[in-house]
Amino acid sequence: MGGQDGTRQQGRTAVGGQARAPRKSDEGRVGGALREAYRATVEEPVPDDLLDLLNKLS
Repeated sequence: MGGQDGTRQQGRTAVGGQARAPRKSDEGRVGGALREAYRATVEEPVPDDLLDLLNKLS
């Protein structure tokens, strides 16, 4: 599915009716955004109710 109507198709972006491969700069931004999301998630504190449940298991 997809194609010349501006939709995405198999890792390529349709631009003006022609598909193009993702650019290295796009990949770098995506990678950076994923690393930042992971870092922020890892730094979040564990909620007290979850810690209580974990303590009940041990």
